[in-house]
This record gives sequence, C-alpha cells and structure tokens, in this order.
Amino acid sequence: MDFDDGRVEELTPSPLLLAAIGYAEKGWKVFPLHPPNLDGTCSCMKSRCPDVGKHPRTEHGVKAATTELETIHQWWTWWPQANIGIATGSTSGIVVIDIDGDRGGIESWQEFQDMHGRIETLTSKTGAGLHLYLICPVGVSLKSVSNGIGVGIDVRAEGGYVVAPPSLHWNGNRYRWEAEEE
Repeated sequence: MDFDDGRVEELTPSPLLLAAIGYAEKGWKVFPLHPPNLDGTCSCMKSRCPDVGKHPRTEHGVKAATTELETIHQWWTWWPQANIGIATGSTSGIVVIDIDGDRGGIESWQEFQDMHGRIETLTSKTGAGLHLYLICPVGVSLKSVSNGIGVGIDVRAEGGYVVAPPSLHWNGNRYRWEAEEE
C-alpha cells in the first residue's frame, strides 16, 4: 500500500546551481542574474530591457555576491534558471578581460596580441565574444573600465562582474569554458 509520508524526493540540482557552487568553492563570489526567456526577452519583464540575461535578480546586485553555500542554494532554489554573476576585483581575486565580438573587440584583441604576444589563461566563450580570467594582483586596486585595452575590450575589476558559464546569452548560446571544447 502506497501512502504519502510528506517526504519530497530531492530533485537533481540544476547545472547552474552546481556551477555557482563550484565557483564559490574557488573563492569567487557569485549572485543570480535575470536569465533571458526563450523568446529573447528578459525575465525581469521590462519591455526593451537593455541588459537581457545580464543584470542582477537581487536587490543589492553585485554587493550581495557571496561564497556562502546556503545562500547560493536558496537563490537557485528560488530561481533555478538564473544566470550566474561572478563579482570581479579583489573580492573574488580575479580580473576579467571582456572581449565583445559585436563591438569590434575580437579585432582589437588580435591587434593587442600582435603587439604584446598571446595570453594563455582561463577563457570562456560568451554569447558574442570572450572572457579572459586573470588573477587580481594583491594590494592593487584595478578599476573596471570600458574600452580599456582597445575598442570593444572592457576590463572587469573592482565593483564589476561578469556572466559565467553555463549561463544563457540572449541570443540562445550558452557561455562555456574553452577547455570544455578540447
């Protein structure tokens, strides 16, 4: 005889939750972002949202970023499809070079590498470009800046954040680590 004893079978954690936990275990502070809907609109429901899939779900945004696993579990229980934001700068110990392909960043990055050499580092493919993850120098305060290295190349450092794999870009592509493709 079957009966309901009130227990709920634990669901398989989403890949987004598992990734957020993994980043937190590296010491990278994370927080949830609004994901894009299947039709390309933003889950924030604002018409013509300028930052589809890239802006915070929490009231305090990047300031709420944490490595606290209980909070991370709670956020991705509330919003299982939330994209993942990682705080940059000294808070997480990383600086990210954000290369936007749709703003000429790929060409600018190639020119930079032709002049200075190739940089080998942890890299993710975004919906339209690349994120290069670098260790933030201890005791040095680097500012986030647009077009800081060249046209279409932004530096995400103090007070900034990036969208991390396996988040969903508004164009339907998932952010992914280059190393996963090899």
